Amino acid sequence: MQVLKHLKNNKIWCLLSAILAITVCSRSSFLYVFNIWDDANSYFTVGKCIFRGFVPYRDLFDQKGIMLYFIYGLGSLISPTTFIGVYIMEVIAAFFSLLAVFKIYQLFLKSEAMPYIITSITGAVIYASWDFWWGGSAEEFLFPFLMWGMYLSVRQYREYYPRPMEYRTVLFGGLLAGCVLNIKFSSLGFYFGWMAFVFFADLAVKEVKKAFVSCFVFLGGMGLATIPWLIYFGVNKAIYDWVHVYIYKNVFEYSKKLPMGERLVRMYEIVKNHATGNELVFLLIFIGMVYFTVAAVRTAVKGKDIKESPVIITLKLSELFNLGMMLFFLVFVLFIGGVSLLYYPFPMNGFVIFGFIPFCYIIERLLGEKTGRVLVAFSLIATFLITWFTSVNVKSMYLKEEDLYLFKFRDYILASGVEDPGIITEFTFDVGLYTVLDVEPICYYFQTQTLNMDEVLEYQKQYLHSGEADFVVTSNIEAEGIGDRYDLVMEDRLAFYHFDQTYYLYQRNSNPATE
Repeated sequence: MQVLKHLKNNKIWCLLSAILAITVCSRSSFLYVFNIWDDANSYFTVGKCIFRGFVPYRDLFDQKGIMLYFIYGLGSLISPTTFIGVYIMEVIAAFFSLLAVFKIYQLFLKSEAMPYIITSITGAVIYASWDFWWGGSAEEFLFPFLMWGMYLSVRQYREYYPRPMEYRTVLFGGLLAGCVLNIKFSSLGFYFGWMAFVFFADLAVKEVKKAFVSCFVFLGGMGLATIPWLIYFGVNKAIYDWVHVYIYKNVFEYSKKLPMGERLVRMYEIVKNHATGNELVFLLIFIGMVYFTVAAVRTAVKGKDIKESPVIITLKLSELFNLGMMLFFLVFVLFIGGVSLLYYPFPMNGFVIFGFIPFCYIIERLLGEKTGRVLVAFSLIATFLITWFTSVNVKSMYLKEEDLYLFKFRDYILASGVEDPGIITEFTFDVGLYTVLDVEPICYYFQTQTLNMDEVLEYQKQYLHSGEADFVVTSNIEAEGIGDRYDLVMEDRLAFYHFDQTYYLYQRNSNPATE
């Protein structure tokens, strides 16, 4: 137990586990030359511009929540031309996530050592999964707000129920949900299930008034988390832009228009496809579902005569239904829109905890107090091996500056002598040039979006035909809106592990503007 004596502070352990996981698994870390994920670069550009006088949704178009851009903006204050600041923000997010994971394990496991051991391994599985993608997603930054909500809920029904959840806990849950709302609201299904079960659990113990008041307290918490952003947009006269872009466009223009039957079929196909790409995560979630169902049924059948089992935990039906509600509504809201990308299911990763619990429960009863001595060293080794051999990003760690189109384009633009170059990206999201050159966008649609494609391209053509953009960048498709005002000056292909794209750089020439 010597190691634990020096690392007995769970905060230190979770911080070390977070640093290890994010350093290996995120392309924002110093082990990688640059995070070339276009989504992350888009967030970085908008976030950086917040601190330079721009107002998201009013001055720059993008689709995520204001809190995500603020997080990226803080990262840009640390370094405006690299992702090292974002890496630090990712470590902080992972630290708080794993601290919640640690506390959840303590609710089910008796040994002092086991929560330490399994928290680091859980972190490795969560962050090395395919759905973590390249690092820096909205899902990653909202994850700690889900995990602390999960902890509060699991603790309530494991330790306190049938005593109703205290208002202050409900309020804090609402605050957490409000943060999720302002990062990416598609994960709010988790908190719908969270609060719905609080409501029905109160009704079950005949606390009718408490059930209804709790709903308003929860909404009040969400409101408190939103007030700072309401003030920000109000001061900048941009409340309409905020609501129109972030809520209206995401709800009514981004999701597919399908009948409910087709939506459910599409949802099933999406979940199945994600399961084949995240086998370990989905396997652990399935194991947890089966094990907790068996445990709850066994506890209900045995009643007061139940004795401690060496293989099955004691679990109330309320605990099972609570977890089921949170998982079901999280999955339902995530995928019912019929649109899904590789990183969308990342919020589900928190439920791998319950797939680890049966193994930990059995092991600690077999080894007793030897658990720490035998497994602490193993957990550190296992954590490293899981991240190193399962993270998709490790396969790109060998890339250097000279391999990336990004730095070749940057060097060309710097050598061109154009001061404060105006750049537009066509047929692609932000490719990173705004970041490495530390320049700001020159127009509202500074990148091509996944919705209103025709509107975006027509808007960009105005800037291209007038020659207001000094450079144009495209990916895989040659530029269309440039007319005869721009010349192709560089072309570069980047190919590595399931990634193969060609980038084109155009520079404005001396031809006159066209109407």
